[in-house]
Amino acid sequence: MARSTLAGRFVSEPTRQTFRKLRNRTSGPTVHDNHYVFGPSAIPIESGGGYYQNVSILMHSAFYAPFTGLTIGGGLQVGSLISSIATKSGGPIVHLRINGGAQLARSHVYLGGFAMGARITASIPFENTEPIPLTIGLFAAQGTFGGELLHITTTVGWGVENGALTRGPLLGISGLWHITDLVCVLTENWQLPFVDREYRVFSYGVRFTHRKMGFDIAFANNKDLSDFFILGVPLVGFSLRL
Repeated sequence: MARSTLAGRFVSEPTRQTFRKLRNRTSGPTVHDNHYVFGPSAIPIESGGGYYQNVSILMHSAFYAPFTGLTIGGGLQVGSLISSIATKSGGPIVHLRINGGAQLARSHVYLGGFAMGARITASIPFENTEPIPLTIGLFAAQGTFGGELLHITTTVGWGVENGALTRGPLLGISGLWHITDLVCVLTENWQLPFVDREYRVFSYGVRFTHRKMGFDIAFANNKDLSDFFILGVPLVGFSLRL
């Protein structure tokens, strides 16, 4: 039986053929690889493509690539919209993001970055005080390393909070591993430089894919969130390629 070496192990040819058949059921091997549960990777979306994403029912986002390598989009938190209409104050939570990426020659390296702005309604802890809008921004460079089966994205950048640079950097490392094209394991780990401290949060979960659809089940966790539930805050996401 013919055998080939992969990552230091021997994998039989029938096994490789079965795996290839599973992967060919979707419209492409990396059709859902340009984003994780929250942030993007540096893998570009082809010209005219895009996707709609929903996280935990309330956060709705949509992104579109006018040409290969550039993606423009944004999102709205529906709960904050309903609350702002009901109280006639504050305003909804919204974000806008521009990101780009390109493959470095024919290697398994993608380089890119993103610029993101968000308006968040924050309540200050005094009685009879209206909620105040908090505007934040993020600027970061990204590198995604790996092939179709496994890739890791590193993010390094800075934040802008109320018009001033944050004290610390934005750091992130994310990964996605295709067990098959139908099932992926993914994780995101972020250090966010806001609120005068370095806020760290990580997530882990699985993504189920079929053709243009992706379904995520994950948990976001850190020291604070684990007090709510030992596994963290559950996240359910859905994405649809346009």
